[in-house]
Amino acid sequence: MDLVKGKSLEEVLRSRVFQKDPSGIKTTTTIKSILNVLAYIASKGIMHRDLKPSNILVEEGGKIKIVDFGMATYINIPEYIFNKGGTPGYIAPEVFKFDPQRPSTAYNDRCDVFSTGCILYYM
Repeated sequence: MDLVKGKSLEEVLRSRVFQKDPSGIKTTTTIKSILNVLAYIASKGIMHRDLKPSNILVEEGGKIKIVDFGMATYINIPEYIFNKGGTPGYIAPEVFKFDPQRPSTAYNDRCDVFSTGCILYYM
């Protein structure tokens, strides 16, 4: 495991660092980094399912690390998508619509992209 010297994105947002950046460069860079990480884990067949500011660590140099993969599961394997977990306010609508009795309602890694959009709105 890596030692991350920094704060969670939630703590950074409470300190209003992003409000002091009217150009939006910090916001853009952070969201781009999050999406790059999500693309990487999706390429490995994994979705996070609980993406929120407190699960994103920001190092002193601005590099981000996504943590808490306790809700993570495989993409497009309905038998592993067993619950409607996540944090209210960041959960995609398709997660709420999921019904284990109907495999056609299974969701995929796009739920992480929705959560990223919620984080962007919050920022």
